[in-house]
Amino acid sequence: MKLNIDEFGKWTDAFGPSGFEREVAKMVKDYTTPFTDEVLHDKTGSLIFKKGNKGPKIMLAGHIDEVGFIVSGISKDGFITFNQLGGWWDQVLLSQRVVIKIRDETKIKGIITSKPPHILGAEERNKVVTKDKMFIDVGCKSKKEVEFLGIKIGDPIIPDATFELIKRKQFIKDEESNKTTEKDAILAVGKAFDDRLGAFIISEVLRIIKEEKIEHPNQIFGVATVQEEVGLRGARTSAHMIQPDIGFALEVDISGDVPGVTETTSPAKMSKGPSVLAADGSMLANPYLKHFVIDVAKEMGIDIQLSIMFRGGTDAGAIHVAGSGCPSLVLGIPTRHIHSHYGILDIADIEKCVELLIEVLKRLDQKTVDSFIKI
Repeated sequence: MKLNIDEFGKWTDAFGPSGFEREVAKMVKDYTTPFTDEVLHDKTGSLIFKKGNKGPKIMLAGHIDEVGFIVSGISKDGFITFNQLGGWWDQVLLSQRVVIKIRDETKIKGIITSKPPHILGAEERNKVVTKDKMFIDVGCKSKKEVEFLGIKIGDPIIPDATFELIKRKQFIKDEESNKTTEKDAILAVGKAFDDRLGAFIISEVLRIIKEEKIEHPNQIFGVATVQEEVGLRGARTSAHMIQPDIGFALEVDISGDVPGVTETTSPAKMSKGPSVLAADGSMLANPYLKHFVIDVAKEMGIDIQLSIMFRGGTDAGAIHVAGSGCPSLVLGIPTRHIHSHYGILDIADIEKCVELLIEVLKRLDQKTVDSFIKI
């Protein structure tokens, strides 16, 4: 299955922290519109791509906002303080480059920094530098110089990072036979995989359904949601508008194949296929929908991973309580180092998720959908 990875790279490089998604939204709209029957939007900025006019309503959600920052103040010496948009771990920030966008769309680069370690006292050296002790340096020496650039309180900020594909040789050991096989993998490195990859999966599903004239017994509502990282806001408003019968959130999952992480803490691994989340911090998956997806994957020979993520929520947390309720599920792509300047994922995991989701959509007729809530 050939995916348009160049388009994915453009989306991840684009500027779009929570509440400031328009640049990304325009890219998504321009690319996806030809594959849909109708394009709608809610008043928070979420884009809704409709395909089909009868049958149960299936909502596919992938949020297009990324974790970022917002200017909170400018010191008299020309340094910028900031608040976070979404969750950031203090230790991934120092010495990283960022981009500030001002009102006229100009992008100004800066560096997150703090008091130099060379002049810290012994007690200070032993403490973690927290975000409130950091500032952004844009190379100015006064507040007037910063204001001359056009930077104001409330301006959005994102990581300065660039999408890249890398090739790796993987050696896979079969535990039963003890044999090792080789595999050529293409990995993506970049920012904003959380969750531009979800929106990308949805767009590619719609593209393939259109181009290959695939029949489906339902109405597909592919939604590029906004403001997920600050409270699932776009999913809430778009689900209220759609009133879906079934909901899927397409998301990153925490890849547990890094040092210090046990399988019982984070079971999903990069390059082992998409994951099916039994639960996250905002939702318990509908068990019958979950079993249905697992059975479809098994029938198709697609490797999937069962996962659980009780810290952190997804758009499914808002979708599953829309209207009188909506059976929902999260399909994830195991990704290393999310909520940082650079994450890593395997393109093959995205390909398998697209393939699986198309097959699931082909089978979600009214009778099947009704079976998930039948008592």
